[in-house]
Amino acid sequence: GIILKKKQQLKQMNEIKICPANVEDVPVIHTLLAGLEEAMGTTGKVQCKVDDLRRFGFSDSPCFQALIAWRGTEAVGLALFFREFSSWKGVPGVYVQDLYVTGRMRGTGLGRELMEAVYQFARRWDADYCKLATRHDNEAAIAFYKRLGFNMIEDECVLVLEGL
Repeated sequence: GIILKKKQQLKQMNEIKICPANVEDVPVIHTLLAGLEEAMGTTGKVQCKVDDLRRFGFSDSPCFQALIAWRGTEAVGLALFFREFSSWKGVPGVYVQDLYVTGRMRGTGLGRELMEAVYQFARRWDADYCKLATRHDNEAAIAFYKRLGFNMIEDECVLVLEGL
């Protein structure tokens, strides 16, 4: 029953290592992003290429950081995030762009562990808050983030201008 499932989850989590990604991990990041795209049912929307990840994530001035969860030699999770700043609060924060846990690892606590690893990493630059977005129809993700303590910002609307 429940106790056996919890023991199995703990065993799986004991086998997991969460590590900062390096340039050699770029193809792994790309593969995990493809898995996220498939899990979201948005096949064909991700335009990011391996070279884009290498160029923008692993230069002298990287645009993002990434953490990869490894189970042995298998990548089973990803958190891709970057610094941001709140002019209203006067403090830096962290924005989680992508959080992904492979199908069979969902429900093991890995998503929570990846988020904790992001917070720990972001504290190095004195981040005071974490921000992210998810689709309005992704009820499972919304429930997950609410369990982590996130609140929806009802008076904000995300806008984007492409092609600068």
